[in-house]
Amino acid sequence: QIKDALKNHDMLDKAQYVDDIDDEVGELLATSDMVVARFSGRLEWGPRALGNRSILANPSDPRIVRKINNAIKMRDFWMPFGPSILSTRIDDYLVDPINSPYMMLAFDTTEKRDDISAALHPYDFTSRPQTVTPEYNSGYEKVLKSFESKTGIGGVLNTSFNIHGYPIVWDPERALDTLNNSSLDALAIGNYLVRK
Repeated sequence: QIKDALKNHDMLDKAQYVDDIDDEVGELLATSDMVVARFSGRLEWGPRALGNRSILANPSDPRIVRKINNAIKMRDFWMPFGPSILSTRIDDYLVDPINSPYMMLAFDTTEKRDDISAALHPYDFTSRPQTVTPEYNSGYEKVLKSFESKTGIGGVLNTSFNIHGYPIVWDPERALDTLNNSSLDALAIGNYLVRK
């Protein structure tokens, strides 16, 4: 289905097949100011994007919020993004942390909040994180581990993979349409990496 969608969009020649796509995504986020969409596995169900249909970025650069809003989200400046944080690192960033795999709980943040400042509420620096474990989503955890190994930061900025006002992407065709109709830098779709 992914390969067919790439052909339909005349993007198969532009797409790079990557054996370890999750490590590659983590490296891109760590070594550039790229905003990367991730389309992997099954569609999540619920009010939040939890890594399989997500737009990801380095959370330590506050300028990335404007870039994401200009590239795809077109949201008001005060609407916060959320972080996905490795469950092994929640003590570093959250006050009185507990695992929150579905982005449903809010927390005050610790003094290390600058690591994830772009993914915090801009008014009070609270966070509505997703805590990530290998049992929950091993591929997504690998993205975060790859990013952590290069930056020392235990999480990434995560927002839903959609243009503001549209539903989250549900199939490869919509993922590629969204890439083409936005200023996203790259899309990891299955084991393919498509850069603009």
